Amino acid sequence: MFTGHPDLNEGDLTSETEREQLVRELYGPEAVPEALDGRLLRTREVALLFQVSERAVTDWATKGRIPSVRTPGGHRRYPAHLVRQLLQEARADQPPGTN
Repeated sequence: MFTGHPDLNEGDLTSETEREQLVRELYGPEAVPEALDGRLLRTREVALLFQVSERAVTDWATKGRIPSVRTPGGHRRYPAHLVRQLLQEARADQPPGTN
């Protein structure tokens, strides 16, 4: 299932590659800010991954517990690779035998 921009369909997947190209052109290949490198997740997607409410994710971002960037419209986006890292850390902190 394609979960990118709502105005895009599966045939427009190249727009992610175009976005990465634009970011690299803007910042240079070695100076891309970590928060802009790669896929950005929506609040809803992060909430689903952590099995929490969207409000909890927003609160975490406000408190600095999870990194985020703001869109021009004021919405938060979360770097996928950093969310993945936090998920792995959360799993490592769970006692054995729990899900």
